[in-house]
Amino acid sequence: MRKSISSAAIAVSVLAGGVVLAAPAHAAESCTDPVKNDFSVTTPGPRPDLTFYVKNCADITGSKVTGHSFTSWRPVDPQGHLDEKRFTSFVIKTRIEARKAPQPPLDEDKVITYRTCDLTDLVNKHVDYTGNEDDYENPPNRCDAPAADYDKNLWWSTDSTVVYDIADDGKGAITQQVNGSALLH
Repeated sequence: MRKSISSAAIAVSVLAGGVVLAAPAHAAESCTDPVKNDFSVTTPGPRPDLTFYVKNCADITGSKVTGHSFTSWRPVDPQGHLDEKRFTSFVIKTRIEARKAPQPPLDEDKVITYRTCDLTDLVNKHVDYTGNEDDYENPPNRCDAPAADYDKNLWWSTDSTVVYDIADDGKGAITQQVNGSALLH
């Protein structure tokens, strides 16, 4: 009886030691440079033209992949009627994507999760919105895609598309593709 208790104690010690000695959780982050991920919007009439900046970030922490897009903007020239409605709609679709290979032949990205965020009221209310995303716990100009389960065999990124409709220009919705984050593995 005494021998089996000792064996059990050793087994528990070894198992506990294995947990203590386990490798740390995988963690990685990748974001695009928003200055390289910008686009300009020309509005008709006396309203100021705007430049938008989108920062796409992918994060791997433990068994989850998260992704978000952070949108900021500034007037090209702060002249004009700042209080006029500029957009009938302004939405961003943030996607967590995965692929099997990082280099040619490139696998097509597969959308794993996504969320569409409506920024219309925010963009119309503020002609200049460049706040730092870390200033707030949940900034209104950040769009988070639902988390995905991490698969170490895939390469991960966050990508986004902006669709906007300028008020009173008669052109309808315009789709703007922006660069995704670098791949994480």
